[in-house]
Amino acid sequence: MSNIEDALEQRRQGLITEATKIAQKGVAENRSLSGEEQSKFDGMIAEAEKLQERVHELHEGAQRAQEWQRSWEQSTGRQYRSTVQDGAFGKWARESRSGDTYDLAPVAGAERRAVAAYRSGQVEERAMSATGGVGADGVYGTLWEYAVAGSQILQAGCTIISTADGNTLPLPVATVHSTAATAAANAALTSSDATITTVNLTTTKYQYITLVPNELLQDVTFDIEGYLARAAGRELGKNIANVAGTAAVAGFTTSGATVANASIATGLADAVIDLYHSVLPEYRTTAAALANDDTLLRLRKAKTTGSGDYVWQNSLTSERPDTLLGKGVYVHPALDSAGAASRKIMYFGDWSALAVRIAGGIRFERSTDYAFGNDQTAFRAIVRTGSVVVDPNAVKYLVTT
Repeated sequence: MSNIEDALEQRRQGLITEATKIAQKGVAENRSLSGEEQSKFDGMIAEAEKLQERVHELHEGAQRAQEWQRSWEQSTGRQYRSTVQDGAFGKWARESRSGDTYDLAPVAGAERRAVAAYRSGQVEERAMSATGGVGADGVYGTLWEYAVAGSQILQAGCTIISTADGNTLPLPVATVHSTAATAAANAALTSSDATITTVNLTTTKYQYITLVPNELLQDVTFDIEGYLARAAGRELGKNIANVAGTAAVAGFTTSGATVANASIATGLADAVIDLYHSVLPEYRTTAAALANDDTLLRLRKAKTTGSGDYVWQNSLTSERPDTLLGKGVYVHPALDSAGAASRKIMYFGDWSALAVRIAGGIRFERSTDYAFGNDQTAFRAIVRTGSVVVDPNAVKYLVTT
């Protein structure tokens, strides 16, 4: 008997035991069952019968698979080996009861490896809690990679902060930095005070639900880990990106360059060069550009006024981004498009100044009741995220006039 059949049989035996206790209580007290007791008894027996049918179906399926395997080996002369094996996450997805929770707590370095696959960025790692089973590194890492792949603002080098809970986290924000100066021997040191405030980094909960036919869960060759990591990662990545993008627009409030909307076709390239040099050199070392697809389409066609060279350079490898003036360029659909005055069409600078928080990891839950009428199992992924700018001086924007 397979692990799935064992789990179903154990569940069936548990239901029968509970139903028997209810019946024996009525007999011991020499009375008929109450309406509530009778309803519980009938429900348990009905569920036990369905589980029995499911076990029988699985047993017959296993027998057919064994017959096919023997036939295949006899006809090919080769030994059959399954290429898909369930890990802890796959075992939970197939065998746990409705409502059971699986917490994916980040494994140390998972975010760092995923982000570094696209661009070398700064990642702050903090301890995280796991109220349930801890997900395998491969499952969490794959999910996070899909989230980063679908959210280019995270590829730009944001600071990823992982916390055990979602309580408000105050972060220091330096609007004016202190400066260093020469000091003569025995002379009094002159002060240069920074202007520092605090900003509260809170979280918002986002969830994603997908329905999987029970036939696929019964077929152990179906890569349930890969499917859920891909589907949930992409969708949750969009939510995380939207939160980060909103925080960037709210926090980076300094214009670095302007371009007349009426002459954007001929003036955009030079305006981007002005934006580049409006950012302090210390921020330009790890800087990147962010704009929506409409702006980037215009930039692909843009040439400098003097030399007539394209400012856009295509990436030579799929692992690296395209570049603009030698710096990585990324897409964020929610940013402004040109077409009118006062549109902030591009942001450029050091994106490590944008903190993106993931609170409590990513939690998975399953339900066999949600889509029972369609013979499907529902899987729900939940993430709590928030984002704030911690250094408003690091990134500036290009605005139309």
